[in-house]
Amino acid sequence: MDVASRKKIDLQSDLHIDPAETCTQIVDFIRGQVKRLGKRGVILGLSGGMDSSTCAYLCTIALGRERIQALRLPERDTDPINMGHASLVAENLGLEVKDIDLSPVLSQIGLYDEVPEGTAADRSKIESGVRWMSRLTRRPSAFAFGLDYAYGERRTFWENLVRRFFWRSAGQIQAFVFTKVRLRMLMLYYHASLGDCLVVGTTDKSEWSIGFYDRYGDGASDITLLQHLYKTQIKELARYLGVPEEIIQKPSSGDLAAGIPNEVFIGLDYEQLDMILYGLEHDMPDESIIAQTRLNKKAVQTVKQASQRARFRESLPLHL
Repeated sequence: MDVASRKKIDLQSDLHIDPAETCTQIVDFIRGQVKRLGKRGVILGLSGGMDSSTCAYLCTIALGRERIQALRLPERDTDPINMGHASLVAENLGLEVKDIDLSPVLSQIGLYDEVPEGTAADRSKIESGVRWMSRLTRRPSAFAFGLDYAYGERRTFWENLVRRFFWRSAGQIQAFVFTKVRLRMLMLYYHASLGDCLVVGTTDKSEWSIGFYDRYGDGASDITLLQHLYKTQIKELARYLGVPEEIIQKPSSGDLAAGIPNEVFIGLDYEQLDMILYGLEHDMPDESIIAQTRLNKKAVQTVKQASQRARFRESLPLHL
């Protein structure tokens, strides 16, 4: 891309989509893939969040409610508000929902012994820990630090310190997160096999770009509907589809503990993250991204590094 074309990019206005056209494209994609693979329908987890709700609306338009299986997968630490929003979506669309409580399995595995209920429910303590980690490592994103810790080849002083003295705590956090999201996907695939359905993935481009997902959990699917759309673009699509406004306005969360929003871990709000990612995607110089977002250079560099780690993680497993 030449310098002249770079100057024409406006990060805020250029991120807008045509929601009607986008809806048509995704609906045609769903119908085409279900027909091509000869499946009876699709299955998805209804979390009560904007992404899964948007996918439910799109699948209903594409296939009709009779060809959709929807699961709610609550466990001990699930926010009741999200379960209520999942029920609201199902009611609006006329979907039958199957509830499967994951708590007994997670308890039997021992996950709840590692992280007691009081600890998982203490939002202020968790957010304080995230802020402490960001200040200590001098990074705006605790998640990006965790990604470097797990997949970085050349470890910084702080990563080596965590690995040497706090590996037990770091392992507890990873086990707590990954076990939950992988068990959710295991249940979806189990019921997909019984119902001859495709598993619908709900990961969006914002989270996929920086690796804010688990490739064996919420990143595993047969068809993914939103991976080409940034979170702010999905908001436009969700409003067009009629997703309830209280769901659209609710902070996005993996609903793993205390309902903590993803933005707390990412260290940026989604509008900021999307503008950085869009600028990087279109080869904008860092200085131009900084000028339009009014963020500092460290924020842009952190997103770059997270994207690089995410692409490395996709190359796993390693082999000869």
